[in-house]
Amino acid sequence: MRGEEVISSLKEFITDDILIVSSNGNVSRQVYNFLPQPQVYLRGSMGLPMSIGLGLALAQPKKQTLVITGDGNFLMGLSSMTTIGNILPSNLKMIIIDNQSYATTGGQETVSSSLDYLKLLEGLGIQHYGSLNSITSPLSLNEAFEILLTSKQTAVLHIIVEDDIENLENIPWHPIEIKEKFIENFE
Repeated sequence: MRGEEVISSLKEFITDDILIVSSNGNVSRQVYNFLPQPQVYLRGSMGLPMSIGLGLALAQPKKQTLVITGDGNFLMGLSSMTTIGNILPSNLKMIIIDNQSYATTGGQETVSSSLDYLKLLEGLGIQHYGSLNSITSPLSLNEAFEILLTSKQTAVLHIIVEDDIENLENIPWHPIEIKEKFIENFE
């Protein structure tokens, strides 16, 4: 399964009460091209989607916050996961799109394949729904989304995908415009 297939399949689960933070690079471009707008699209902020998602979840407790990040961004922002594990906001959910590479910067390999996500997240007290490298149909992916988004606690869904560097349209807005569009939509 490819990252863009995962993200486009998520579209039917996105409601007005879900705020999305997407990591920079390929993931943000996929979210921009396949999910409703506006969302928080990070640009030039490697490792920060979980921290920003945590802040948004705490600021908007009546809405779900969904962080969609790549494995490289997740690995770079691991320190924020300790804070998330300490606070455990029930409205914070995360999807890690894991292609085991820094796809946007040239496809360098990450250490994701040697990381035991289950042990890491369990150690932080965060619910983990497994590495779904066995997803073979949209039905099983939809079931995973349903479980994640209806969870009553902080939860992570880790999905191993093919290394797919797509030439997708980039987000045409400056970061200040992204912020303004997001705030306008959710005030």
